[in-house]
Amino acid sequence: MSTRAEPTQSTSVSAPSVPESGARSSRSGRFQPEIQGLRALAVLLVVMYHFWPERLTGGYIGVDVFFVISGYLITAHLFKEANRTGRIRLGQFWARRIRRLLPLSLLVLGLTAVAAVAILPSTEWQSTRRQIMASALYVQNWILAEDAVDYSKADERATAVQHFWSLSVEEQFYVLWPVLLALVLAVAVFGRRRRLARNPDATPRVSVRTIFLSVIGVLGVASLAFSIYYTADSSAQAYFVTPTRIWEFALGAVLALVLGASQFTGRWANLLGWTGFAMILASAYLYSALTPFPGWAALVPTVGATLLMACGGKQRVTGIHWWLSLRPATAIGDWSYAIYLWHWPVVIFAPYVSDAAKEWYVKLLLILGVVTLSALSTRFFEAPLRRAKFLMPTWRTMVAAAVSMALVVGVAHYSVEHVEQDFYASDLSEDHPCYGYRALANPDQCGDPFEGTLGLMPSPADVAAQPQEPVYPGCQAEAEDEGVPECWLGAEESQADGTIAVFGDSHATMWLPALDEIAQDSDKRLLVLTRSSCTPRAGTYEDEDDPCGEANLEILDRLSDDDEVETVVIAGSQVYGGFDGPDIDVDFPETDVELTDQARSIMAPIEVWLEADKEVVVFGEIPRMNYERNEEETLPECVALNEDDLAACNDDLEDTRVAERWLTQSEDVFDEAENYHFVPTEDLVCREEDETCYAVLGGAITYNDNSHLSHNFVRSVTREIGERMEPALQN
Repeated sequence: MSTRAEPTQSTSVSAPSVPESGARSSRSGRFQPEIQGLRALAVLLVVMYHFWPERLTGGYIGVDVFFVISGYLITAHLFKEANRTGRIRLGQFWARRIRRLLPLSLLVLGLTAVAAVAILPSTEWQSTRRQIMASALYVQNWILAEDAVDYSKADERATAVQHFWSLSVEEQFYVLWPVLLALVLAVAVFGRRRRLARNPDATPRVSVRTIFLSVIGVLGVASLAFSIYYTADSSAQAYFVTPTRIWEFALGAVLALVLGASQFTGRWANLLGWTGFAMILASAYLYSALTPFPGWAALVPTVGATLLMACGGKQRVTGIHWWLSLRPATAIGDWSYAIYLWHWPVVIFAPYVSDAAKEWYVKLLLILGVVTLSALSTRFFEAPLRRAKFLMPTWRTMVAAAVSMALVVGVAHYSVEHVEQDFYASDLSEDHPCYGYRALANPDQCGDPFEGTLGLMPSPADVAAQPQEPVYPGCQAEAEDEGVPECWLGAEESQADGTIAVFGDSHATMWLPALDEIAQDSDKRLLVLTRSSCTPRAGTYEDEDDPCGEANLEILDRLSDDDEVETVVIAGSQVYGGFDGPDIDVDFPETDVELTDQARSIMAPIEVWLEADKEVVVFGEIPRMNYERNEEETLPECVALNEDDLAACNDDLEDTRVAERWLTQSEDVFDEAENYHFVPTEDLVCREEDETCYAVLGGAITYNDNSHLSHNFVRSVTREIGERMEPALQN
């Protein structure tokens, strides 16, 4: 996101008079209003995308348009100074950028930090605080790249300041770009002086334009090449990191250096301008979250923006620059920086304030409010501070910036820290006799398990973070991993008497805290053979690579032939992909259960290991919470928003049964098999008598999302799971 145009410096190379028939015109020393109109177009695309992402699926390209504009304006300013004085005054340049950018951005960050603890559920506080601090230091894009967050998806909920990633990229550009140009200019001047010292007749003048073009051209080509490669290799990270975006700034920079004080006008130039406008709009409408970006795809909107700045006409109605120079467009352009800053926190906060925020007419009102707030904050906050005399000395600007950034970081840190300390004071611990499932199992001792009076432990925020903090890192293979990665838990090999193997997807990994303790108590090794998003099955996909299915078939043979493996535990999710029947021939027992191809594929491993004389323990599928009501809100988030009414997060038992649950139905298929053992799981979080599944039991939040039990709750059911598995471990 770019700052607004400098009316007398950054845009001093713009704004031509329009000739009657010429192809090129001078624009030296005058304001270029169409740049502000282009800013308006870019920010409106971003705002529309964020409010209606399903309608304007590629509106994120507005940010790339801003990058081109910034490269153009900043390079024109630096070139003008270097050409006039032979040097670049870095301190003064940075001070101007600070006075223009930091006051409003730090104001938005500070207010967002306070609003976050007042409006957002506590599950969002930690991530919001972390990103506010990163945004205040302008390294937000690297934080998002490290987290591998996909900006266009909601798999990991976006924070209220996630849009600061583009400001971080731009600030890094403002720091590094003038340093690079100043260095190459200094080297060129030094080289010229040495040549003159050796040969007084040598050419005395350094061509600043040629030097800048050479360096920027090489850097831009290298950045574009890296952007194409990295987007194909790691698209989520490529979206945020600075090197994949440098070439977009370079496009604008080359335009400023090549055209100098001129602009293409006339009929054909105007047509090219409209073509650039169409390229921007087309990419905004045709691109989506599935478009590899930036890479090659970013060339369309950025080249379009370059054409639009280089070519156009101001003829009434037909001239593209006439439209972009109209007062409504330039006004939005003047406020574009503020609009960009304010709109995203509104997008994030509004649904928590009112459910009506999803309605189109409310969104229009919110956008109108954002524009109004932006106009006011630009006029009465940003502009006065930018022109404030007491900040004009460079050193004062730098000191004020450092103090303000530290203040925002402090507010973000301590606002969350202070509120959390008061919010989740609890006397509970996992050893409490009425904690978690134990409250449900001991109603005489613990009273009502659903309305505990001792608070919550851990907090909703800590529970929500568990999916990113596995208890046993590295014990679950990724879906695309080749082969059969394995992990060993349980008793030490030298002391173990036999092995328990765990087979399944993340819903099998979920039980590891309990299974690890059970294996240790039974003097068994625990062999973990689980894989993310990999249904425990004996079938593979026909038309695509299937590392999951191939690994499962290998596991079938391996465990069947391994005499050390006495017991196999199978667990999986209710929801799975579209695989077909088993790839092996299996004779199932006679049953009244009508088995589909998928059912036969899921039950095939059970039959294979029963025939191999293994004790087979099958865990029933756990309830899937919140499936029909609100898939986007996780259970910890619901608890954080409804601490005074935890029952609002409970679910009807029947609604949590979202698929055929073939592992549960296997009990009817293998009911006569002596070494088959079924472990029911629904009753761990639900009561049949009131057909309700509970969000909180004995002060423990039962799930860390909507389909995986929390680590702490699993530990609370360890004893019960051990008792249910005991027949399999004694044989």
